Amino acid sequence: MSPRLSMPSAPPMPSRPRRPRGRPRLAAALLATACAAALTACGGSGGGEATGAAPGPSALAGAKEPVTVTLWHGLGGPAGEAFQDEIDAFNKANTGKIVVKASFQGSYADAIAKYTSSIRDGGTPSVMVSNDVTTGYLRDAKQTVSAQAMAAANPSDLDLDQLRPAARNYYTADGTLLAVPLNTSMPLLYVNDKLLAKAGVDRSTLGTLDGVAAAARKVRAEVPGVKGLDQPFDGWWFEQLTAAAGVPYCTPDNGRKGAGATALSLTSEAQRGAIGTVAKLYTDGVALDTGTDGNAALTAFVSGKTAMMFNSSGAIGGIRQAGMSGFTALPYPLSGAKSSAGAAIGGAAMWVDQVGHSAAEQVASWKLISHLASADAQERFAKASGYAPINTAVDNSATWKQFLAENEPYAVLGKQFADTAATTATSGCLTGAMTGVRAAVVPEMQRAFSGAVPLDTALKAAEKAATAKIQDYRKQAGQ
Repeated sequence: MSPRLSMPSAPPMPSRPRRPRGRPRLAAALLATACAAALTACGGSGGGEATGAAPGPSALAGAKEPVTVTLWHGLGGPAGEAFQDEIDAFNKANTGKIVVKASFQGSYADAIAKYTSSIRDGGTPSVMVSNDVTTGYLRDAKQTVSAQAMAAANPSDLDLDQLRPAARNYYTADGTLLAVPLNTSMPLLYVNDKLLAKAGVDRSTLGTLDGVAAAARKVRAEVPGVKGLDQPFDGWWFEQLTAAAGVPYCTPDNGRKGAGATALSLTSEAQRGAIGTVAKLYTDGVALDTGTDGNAALTAFVSGKTAMMFNSSGAIGGIRQAGMSGFTALPYPLSGAKSSAGAAIGGAAMWVDQVGHSAAEQVASWKLISHLASADAQERFAKASGYAPINTAVDNSATWKQFLAENEPYAVLGKQFADTAATTATSGCLTGAMTGVRAAVVPEMQRAFSGAVPLDTALKAAEKAATAKIQDYRKQAGQ
């Protein structure tokens, strides 16, 4: 028997598209400590591990009575309502065959904590919807059957080739798609049109990180009382700067091959250049430090205190709710070559649990996932929630094209999603220790961005501390 990790919780995913995120440092540290101490006896629901072999259509066809599928998720607000609408539609279309019982678990952190307990105690859901940061843990828990295997065994259902490469890339390891993305977000650059015009900024220069930095300095010099840039201060943004530089965040291969990630990489020349470019904006007083409260970054931007903001695509709704007009969303700027660099996605994915679940239940679960990832369902869900649709067939919809024509920020998001190369760098770091990694990186970066320590000192310290978190996790996971 192999040892089994217990994942107490992960950084919370917002109930709406990824909002500016502030994660209290103490809470993150406690989570990381709990994760490191949470090794339990082996065995999950029923005391076993997934075989990886996927059942086919005959398993469901042979069911003598309607098959019940349980689903746990952390989607609230408009996204949760739209999600439930799709489940209701699926239940109606499959009356007498499949009954889906979806359960909102609170935050994604609450959901993964309950899931971890259910592995130990029995009773995992048929389908687990979990956020991006838990991907490594769910892979290592060995309770699920891969989306790749389910699609191969059920070829009349979801066509994986319709999934957007950037989204599919994030949830892939060793060439195998582990889970099907449900809702996705990406980082964007938001600009205040009037303030940029007042500073005389040429917006054609904003496609690169150097161009954004130069524009921020120009704003600071030309517009009294306004700073050039702000951003939420959490670990996601150092991952984004790394992906946009075209290099892996962890080694080897961002944890996507073989035995997985063994160390954090934060001191490469490309990372030093990208992170240093942004850090110098802060130490020079060009950027506004809004602290770890992610909402503070958005508030500063909509109030005109800053002319530009790095934030998630989920901030589109927040900016509009604040009543701001005269802003433009632009693609996240790159510092590396477009062929290898780009933004990494955020969001959540759908996992089919195998251990403790019948073959018929697994196939019924796959049919539900196939519906939720279909073009029609994704278009409806995207319009209601603000997330980007993960099915490329949505692009051919006349109603979707009309929606984008009327909602330019979402058109920018969609184009960035489509244009992002599926590379090792943009896949993001895959490790079950991701909570601890982020908790280790952020305080060191805060010290550098405040000017308390040299950047190189902070990068080395963060790399060392985060690598220790990964090594501790691997040791306890028996890797």
